[in-house]
Amino acid sequence: MEFLIVLAFVAALLALVAGALALVGVRGVKEPAGRVPELEEDVAKLKERVAALEKQLVPKEPKKDPTPKKQGNPWDDFLADYNLLAASLDGPQGQEACDRFFALHQLKGLICLDPAAQENGKPAPKFVEVAQAAKSAYWALAIGEGDKQFAIVPNPVKGYTKNLHEKGGMKETFASNFEEKDAPRVQVKLPALFSHEAGAWKITQPGIVKLLEEHE
Repeated sequence: MEFLIVLAFVAALLALVAGALALVGVRGVKEPAGRVPELEEDVAKLKERVAALEKQLVPKEPKKDPTPKKQGNPWDDFLADYNLLAASLDGPQGQEACDRFFALHQLKGLICLDPAAQENGKPAPKFVEVAQAAKSAYWALAIGEGDKQFAIVPNPVKGYTKNLHEKGGMKETFASNFEEKDAPRVQVKLPALFSHEAGAWKITQPGIVKLLEEHE
């Protein structure tokens, strides 16, 4: 629509230019010569306006973003909030903060019943769901449609202990810097990925955690 309006305006200006030129020819005969330069100046200004409008008719290419945004992971925001929570836990209020976080993100709680379980001759630790955050050893965040893919992090209140490492499925779920000593705090570098189908939780990709001392 804007194109047609501009085009009509250009056509009108061109007609005006033609009329002005004709008028210059007529007045050049009937009027003194001093009036002709004045008309020619008006015609020149009209030509400049026509040229400017013609430039506006040429479509401009949209500017391209030289640095396209990098697509993140579906758990990035959650993981940032989780690590802040884990770093701030202190005293009896810690469990209350975890309960609120657990409910806010609609997480599922898990424990490992048998870290040595196998399936078709391959390691397949057995995980089951628990209702309360306080009873869980792992938190599961749904990252796909249909609640079939989950990002897994440790329950930050429980830290990382030797018992969890050896009997609670931690060493099967996460690569870590564990060295026989319990760590009160954890920082998740990469969540583990689990699948959940037909009631069975399976590790599809181990995660990475860093164990921290109290003063870190």
